[in-house]
Amino acid sequence: MNEWAALLAAFAVAYTAHAAALTRACLRALRSRASTGDQPTVSVIVCIKDDGEQWPTWWAAMKGQQWPVGTEVIAIDDGSTDELPALLMRAAQEEAPFTFAHYRIDESSPGKRDALRFGVEKASGQWLLFTDVDCRPAGPNWASEMTAGHSDDVAAVLGVSWPKDEAPASWLSRLQALDALYIMRSYVGWVERGKPYMGVGRNLAIRRSAFPGFSNAPATASGDDDMVIQTLASAPDVRIAVTGHRAAHMDATMPATWSDWLAQKRRHWTTAPHYKSADQWRLAVPKVLRTGALVAAVLAVVVHNSLWITGALLGAMWLGELLNFRSITKAYQAPDSWRNRGGLLPFWSAWSTWIALSLMWKRQDKRQW
Repeated sequence: MNEWAALLAAFAVAYTAHAAALTRACLRALRSRASTGDQPTVSVIVCIKDDGEQWPTWWAAMKGQQWPVGTEVIAIDDGSTDELPALLMRAAQEEAPFTFAHYRIDESSPGKRDALRFGVEKASGQWLLFTDVDCRPAGPNWASEMTAGHSDDVAAVLGVSWPKDEAPASWLSRLQALDALYIMRSYVGWVERGKPYMGVGRNLAIRRSAFPGFSNAPATASGDDDMVIQTLASAPDVRIAVTGHRAAHMDATMPATWSDWLAQKRRHWTTAPHYKSADQWRLAVPKVLRTGALVAAVLAVVVHNSLWITGALLGAMWLGELLNFRSITKAYQAPDSWRNRGGLLPFWSAWSTWIALSLMWKRQDKRQW
């Protein structure tokens, strides 16, 4: 085997081992499910801006849940100009199995940090449970599954959110499903390995007594929830847990067009530079290994014409990801489809690379936040 093929083999082995380690950690998270116990009070906080078309379905889903005693739902209208204010007024007059309150803030900073801060100030529950209006609980006991049975040293619980399974499926929905699996494997895996760095605001619980507050730094396009997890992870004697079983999931409506998804991903990626250096490096490792493997593969073919060796090693990497994602798909009860098993990973890699490059030359307008 020539030197370039050997280098490619080293990159392939290192990448596959790294991915397998995160997958094993994800599976451990399912086995460490919190036991049932005394149910604390919960404050559900949802911040909404011009998303009135999602409200009726979300509101119906919330009223259909089995809520802990003393639950409150707090909706923050972040200066909406659509029909949302009227819908919130109407909801306040309906009977619901929880206490409902809604507030409006105007002239807030770009992003939703101001709305989140306002909602937290109004909350009184022992746990703050964050979600978005375009999400639906996968089970009837979502709040209990996320917050009950955790020891006192658990400051936050990271939940899982899958894209809603669209029918008929499109290439966009397939890549969105794979993207969600990849992100989940990363943040759940690193929590289980003792290195939490982020959570998804669509499904996140934080103990009110441990809530560290939001940063006063200039607003970012996304990632206020990530920054809270970063702060909590730096505190002594604080533990961050994961609740990954299906009953605690949130199913999210994803952007319907490629351009909207690109804008969303670019917003999300602007958060990464604010992570701690160690977290940035851990997130960069698989990308470095994958890029190194591709470069070595090209050189092995061009310099030594090692086509069969290159194909075999790249195929082994791809097969490893198929096995990894298949195990996660089954264990976490993601929509059971071939598109959720890693087969589209090369396309996802190209897509994520394009997003990263686009961040370098095009700054996003804050009005898109």
